[in-house]
Amino acid sequence: MEGSVNKYSFVFQPDEAGIVLVDGLKRRLRASLAELFPDKNKGWYPSCNSKAHVTICAFEADEHKLAVAVEALREALAYERSQYVYFDHFSSFAGGAFYIAPTVHARSYLKDRARKVVHTLSQFDLMDISDEPHISIGRRLEPERLEIAKEQLRSVDLNFMCKGVHVRQFKPDLGQYEIIDFIQFGNQSKENSRQLAFKF
Repeated sequence: MEGSVNKYSFVFQPDEAGIVLVDGLKRRLRASLAELFPDKNKGWYPSCNSKAHVTICAFEADEHKLAVAVEALREALAYERSQYVYFDHFSSFAGGAFYIAPTVHARSYLKDRARKVVHTLSQFDLMDISDEPHISIGRRLEPERLEIAKEQLRSVDLNFMCKGVHVRQFKPDLGQYEIIDFIQFGNQSKENSRQLAFKF
């Protein structure tokens, strides 16, 4: 509905193989939790149904504001280059978040691109800004559940070609985000773009 305000998030997302791999890890953890803590929730935990992604930031906007933001990003990311990124170990944050962490090189690459996105969108009221690239397995896990996650999930090898930024819209009826747009890195060089303008 035009004029209505929705919540949107900007993320890097693995390819289908990466999404399947992370789904499998989440299912494995959920099965273990369901077995060890039998209750009506059947092992449910925050983020267990969320598709693999690396959060950059989010905001609330109507369609016009979203279009302005997407256009600004298309322009800003025209000179960014695609690159393979590798996630090779598990880690956790205070507060019970358990996640897959990138290699040092991938972390640096993703942080730089995420900062570019946040800077480009700085005119908007951003929320959920993430300064530490990671792929969540679970959030707000109680200490004993976090320990189970650490015991169950010890090694991981995930990589994908990071080609741009996915735009997701929050669907309240599903309690999940859905991808609605993709802003591709242009892989252009500034010198070439100037030279090409004069070629006939």
